[in-house]
Amino acid sequence: AMTDAANPLIRTVVLANPQATVPWPGVPGRMLPADPFTVSVIDPFFAALIADGSLVPPPEPAADKPAKTKS
Repeated sequence: AMTDAANPLIRTVVLANPQATVPWPGVPGRMLPADPFTVSVIDPFFAALIADGSLVPPPEPAADKPAKTKS
């Protein structure tokens, strides 16, 4: 997305397992969303999740291209 190009330290990610319940660091009771969200790659918590494959780049951006099922 545009933020990625403007700031390489910000990355759009999505949970590799949408059913996973991962607590949002520093926010009691908040979980990471199942939808794509942006994180700082220099945050140790998110850097570790990206490194171990828990967070992955989202699939095709829905806004940019029509869904493949509509071909």
